[in-house]
Amino acid sequence: HIAEPLAAIARLCDFTVTVLDDRAEYANRRRFPTADQVIAGPFAAELRRLRPQNGPFDPQTYLVLVTRGHQYDVECLLEVLDDPLAYIGMIGSKRRIRAVYELLERERGIPRAKLQRVHAPIGLPIGARTPAEIAVCIMGEIIQVKNMRG
Repeated sequence: HIAEPLAAIARLCDFTVTVLDDRAEYANRRRFPTADQVIAGPFAAELRRLRPQNGPFDPQTYLVLVTRGHQYDVECLLEVLDDPLAYIGMIGSKRRIRAVYELLERERGIPRAKLQRVHAPIGLPIGARTPAEIAVCIMGEIIQVKNMRG
């Protein structure tokens, strides 16, 4: 539910918006009419395909993970964690985030320090409750990161 207002707000803020979901019923033009690109396909494969000339995502790329489960967060993070993205944000409860980090550390040997760059819980702490409010706090954090880079 957060992806729809987030994509719309990101476009209003002049970001190029790509929406990716592994389910076509969620990744479609009806739900995301303002997105530049809407892709339905496997997360890891589509992230690899989206990379510029099969290289890493660049420092002008902002990635928000609002998946439906921690296994998908893990899959996406494994794909992009070494890329020099400007921003990686991951939605989820503190418990879910801890589970993702512990799995990455224990099963994949990813050092905790490498996970420090992931903004999680995502967004500025403004007491947001509705999907639209949460989207605003996420975009606020992204804009803060973009405008404060040195």
